[in-house]
Amino acid sequence: MSQREFNHTTMLRARRDQPLIAIPMEEDGEEVTYYFVDEQEANAFVAKLGSDVRSLIGAWSDLDWEETADALDRIRHGSKPSPPIDDLF
Repeated sequence: MSQREFNHTTMLRARRDQPLIAIPMEEDGEEVTYYFVDEQEANAFVAKLGSDVRSLIGAWSDLDWEETADALDRIRHGSKPSPPIDDLF
């Protein structure tokens, strides 16, 4: 069997005793999954994502909360309720 060169972006090496942590994401309209074998690195990645998301919070600060809540309430009451789960099976 011949030796093959592997690209580190397509291969992940993990020992049997290491966890395999998968974090699915969407980037540029494409589904990708980040894999980690170190829980601290996975937590740091998620924390970074959280800080990026929190930075967006101020983006809607110009919206009137009462008006937005009223619009969401109208949508909720104007929609037909979903059937109970028991009725689906």
